[in-house]
Amino acid sequence: MKLVLRVTVSIFLFLTISSAAIGYFAITKYQSSQINLVDQSLDSKIKELRTTKEDPLTVAQYLAQTSSTPVTVEYLTDTGTVTVLTVSGPEISTTPSTSVLLRASHKDISYGADLRIRVFTMPDGKKLILAASLATINADVSTLTRNLIIFIIIVDLLAGLVAFLVFRRDGKINQVSRLMAQQHLAMQKFLGDASHELRTPLTVIKGYVDLARSTADQKKQVGYLDKSAKEILHMESIIKDLLFIAEVGESEVVDVQDVAVRKIIQDHLEVLQALQPEREITTFLESEFIIQADPKLIDRMIGNLFSNIRRHTPATAPICASLVREKQSLVITVEDGGPGLPEYPENSRAIKRFSANRSKEGGGTGLGLSIIEGVTERYRGTLLFSRSELGGLKVVITLPIA
Repeated sequence: MKLVLRVTVSIFLFLTISSAAIGYFAITKYQSSQINLVDQSLDSKIKELRTTKEDPLTVAQYLAQTSSTPVTVEYLTDTGTVTVLTVSGPEISTTPSTSVLLRASHKDISYGADLRIRVFTMPDGKKLILAASLATINADVSTLTRNLIIFIIIVDLLAGLVAFLVFRRDGKINQVSRLMAQQHLAMQKFLGDASHELRTPLTVIKGYVDLARSTADQKKQVGYLDKSAKEILHMESIIKDLLFIAEVGESEVVDVQDVAVRKIIQDHLEVLQALQPEREITTFLESEFIIQADPKLIDRMIGNLFSNIRRHTPATAPICASLVREKQSLVITVEDGGPGLPEYPENSRAIKRFSANRSKEGGGTGLGLSIIEGVTERYRGTLLFSRSELGGLKVVITLPIA
């Protein structure tokens, strides 16, 4: 889930929960206060009936008729027969049970969905039931609840509109989200490369150390330790390359300058020619092209391109290097006449499995292609592998000029 979406959902949840909580508290408070007013009315009538010396039936009817709150008085005999004395409020549709009558004799209770009742026991044991309606209160609560829901929906829509306008104008949150995702992927790639590349030299070092411990021959011990030291140097080289790959994967651009790609290619070709004078080198380099990039990264990318050829192809194998412009892109093509590969996948991760052993034999780390791929992706370019007309590997790097 993107950061912007998470922030928007969090705002919606906060507004919805807070509005619902405040609204629920207010509605509950209103309902409680209105029921309390009804209870006060019923309690006052019960108090009058308890203190009067007149006929309770007559007093109860009088109190019901003069009450500001509509109250119905019903007379309940010992046999359970109910007689309605005064109808100014709701009528009880069913005779309450004995337990209900007992509880209503001590306090006001709710009966059904819309009634509040209280029971008065007369001296002769007969009972008077005073009933007040809660229908108006319940209707008000329903209306308030409906209005609260509408209010929450409107607030959420307004919040969504505001969030959309803010996030649309300010791309910092999107940038942070992309940065976090890129760093997560870069860390996963780094850890995967590190565990894969360091596993072999560590195993070899452990083997040589165990052999040195198991023998008493000092000459053999020295030989094993020398080989371990060589593997340690190899590990140092791997770690340096891994750290470089991690640096390439960083999203922050540290150093951007005008980079002359043609000169960098020529410099590395001169070094290659000096190291392997028997190699035939053919070039087709158009006029100088300038791109905006980190010169250290571009130099390392091109350097690894030619060092791979020097390590993995015979010293007499020909190579051909070209630099051309296609529309708004710079195309670097390097072909060699080496042994090539059994197959030519489209990414360096897959192609590395063919060159792992040769990298070890040639003194490399096996991460050269990953470095090339990392720099290419850093500048939104493309990297393609195919069979060369010279018989070996053909690498095509395309970089945007702008």
